[in-house]
Amino acid sequence: MLPMILCAELTLPSCFSAMLRRVRRRAGGILALVLLLASAAAPAQTTGYAVEVSGAGALTGLLNDFLDVRRRAADPAIDAGELQRLAAAAPAQVRELLATEGYFSPVVKQEVLTDAGQALVRLTVDPGTVTRIDSVDVRFAGAIAQGDGNDTERMARLRRQWGLAGGAVFRQADWDEAKSALLKNLLARDYPAARIVQSAAVIDPVRHSAALTIDVDSGPPFTFGTLQVNGLSRYPQTRIDRLNPIVQGERYSQDRLNELQARLQGSGYFKSVIATIDADPTQPDGVPVRVDVNENERRRLQLGGGFSTDTGPRLQAKFLDRNFLSRDWRLESELRIDRGTPLLAAEVTLPPLDNGWTPSVAGRFERTDISGEVSDKIRNDARLTSPDRNNEQVIGVSFLAERQRIDDAAINNRHALIATHTFTRRRVDNLLDPRRGYVAALELGAGVRGVLTEQSLVRVVGRVTWLEPWTREWKTVLRAQVGQVFGASRETVPGDLLFRTGGDQTVRGYGYNSLGVAENNAVVGGRVLAVLSAELVYQITPQWGAAVFNDAGNAADSWRDLKLVMGTGVGARWRSPIGPVNLDLAFAHETRKPRLHFSIGYGF
Repeated sequence: MLPMILCAELTLPSCFSAMLRRVRRRAGGILALVLLLASAAAPAQTTGYAVEVSGAGALTGLLNDFLDVRRRAADPAIDAGELQRLAAAAPAQVRELLATEGYFSPVVKQEVLTDAGQALVRLTVDPGTVTRIDSVDVRFAGAIAQGDGNDTERMARLRRQWGLAGGAVFRQADWDEAKSALLKNLLARDYPAARIVQSAAVIDPVRHSAALTIDVDSGPPFTFGTLQVNGLSRYPQTRIDRLNPIVQGERYSQDRLNELQARLQGSGYFKSVIATIDADPTQPDGVPVRVDVNENERRRLQLGGGFSTDTGPRLQAKFLDRNFLSRDWRLESELRIDRGTPLLAAEVTLPPLDNGWTPSVAGRFERTDISGEVSDKIRNDARLTSPDRNNEQVIGVSFLAERQRIDDAAINNRHALIATHTFTRRRVDNLLDPRRGYVAALELGAGVRGVLTEQSLVRVVGRVTWLEPWTREWKTVLRAQVGQVFGASRETVPGDLLFRTGGDQTVRGYGYNSLGVAENNAVVGGRVLAVLSAELVYQITPQWGAAVFNDAGNAADSWRDLKLVMGTGVGARWRSPIGPVNLDLAFAHETRKPRLHFSIGYGF
């Protein structure tokens, strides 16, 4: 409203001018007042603040990682009001976080101060007494606990394997993990419809104890039925039937589904394979096994190049025909040209036999020029491979012929016909990118004098790789390999049956196959081998890690002559879509020189 002005003694123009001056003065005052009030009401901006947590001990890291007031401390957009809200909410968040670690009665104090002109949120925490597990009651229902399906021994074993024993600290993560492990055990075998009916952790804040109860219903036992295959167009279902390890009517097992999937995936005919069942508890008998496949193309030509720190630059051509000679045979051929080992090879794999074993024949020609030894090699193999990738067996016969030349000296021709049997035991969580478990292999070979063999020989090789994650961040990788050729002398045994070592996945710090027996300024294969390796990996992020390692190994003509040489170094690890990628810098103790190594996967 405009102010009232009296104009009794003024002319109209004069009165109007006076009134306008009064309005302008009054409006200016009002505007100034409005700006002053707005300035007072505007929230004060902060330039970041500090957070101090004291008294939490080993739990400080947990609080720093997850408290909102701590995570947003460097945000310059937070005003004084938002800071007060975050500080006020902090004690409740502290109690929630400490409860996950078994502390249910903490005392938390918070205050907001000013320290050297900067806001400081101080949290003083007394976690109190940790809660421990007083009792555990795991109860079963369903077929596992009643009727013909009663499995007293299995229930007793599951109770013994329960992850939370009496007296242990109660942690939410351990409680969740124990329940998950219990349920997975039932789901993995016999009872794919098992479920947790109810679970409870009753906390006594006075006694600082927890009483745990969990009720599990196993549901009915399931049995496998027939295969239902989807996605076939190029290949007949008989190819899948021959690789199928599941017998109709046998009890359900997730391992059997995994084995079927691995066999089909490893056959080379399919890009992807998924094997599942419908776990309907109302229809547990003869459940169909659904197999969804995505077929590979019949023919493929690959041209490419690469680089290895062992053999340098490489050009490569591969041709694959999955219907070779129109007989559903699989032909894989390769031509490779690199610095030291040009190669021409071909392998024909036949369809699996009725028992699932796969026959194959292979031939290769290779010239190697390594550490002063030049060799022209021919090798022919006939093999039978078992279908079980977890317990794989390979039975074969191999003929090897070689022309060896050392430092332009006389040519040495040698050949052998040997029978071989290799057994590989794989116990890893993932065949392509393993994180836990081990792979162990034992290879036996023998040749008889006079049967395309100069001297009778026996060859034995054992190797193992063990991966063990100790915590979420730390993992160890241990490798060992030992081998020996019995009977024949080194001069009569083809080089592929002798032993050399050194390189990306053996003894790092040394060149590819540069460790062996010294002969006329060259390094040749020996009759005995030993390699040991220990590696510690720290996972910085889910994809990236750093490693330190020490390798030791060598080859010689006898154990008496064997002298282990060492390589020590550091490396980077990247978990790529095609497996672990390793970049290592190793120092060779024998040569006193560093060497860079690059590899993909583990040396199984």
